[in-house]
Amino acid sequence: MLLTLLEKLGRKRIIYDRNGIEPYLVRYYLLFSDKLMEADNARSLPFNVMLHYICLSDPDDLHDHPWWYATLILKGGYWEITPEGKFWRGPGHFRIRSPHSLHRIEVSPDSQGSWSLFFRGPRIKNWGFIKQGKWLDHKTYLNQRKQGLLKVTNQ
Repeated sequence: MLLTLLEKLGRKRIIYDRNGIEPYLVRYYLLFSDKLMEADNARSLPFNVMLHYICLSDPDDLHDHPWWYATLILKGGYWEITPEGKFWRGPGHFRIRSPHSLHRIEVSPDSQGSWSLFFRGPRIKNWGFIKQGKWLDHKTYLNQRKQGLLKVTNQ
């Protein structure tokens, strides 16, 4: 019922895989629909709370985020790959991460994905990927990947 209401209110966003075919992440904005607002307004939001349904693994190299964030796994789970190793994140797992924390999420192909509450702070930087030990802005990385200039190492 809540998900239907959020969808009717325009608070549902489906983010597709890099080929634009399969849903990768379904995001429900519980407070502010920041991606649906003007970019400047979205950047100025001090925080937001979202419900995430992660359907597929991150298809790329390790990445960071533009804000501090916390996540609480509600149902399902995933493997989180960080520079420190690979860790299972299951129901009840709570984690706070800085904008500079690197990770990649893997969803088991035989699972039904993962539901989590996602809390984010204000945007404080651009986000990007680590490639050969070097940080690349997400637009540069994704553009180079699309043009075939980058080989993805974590698929």
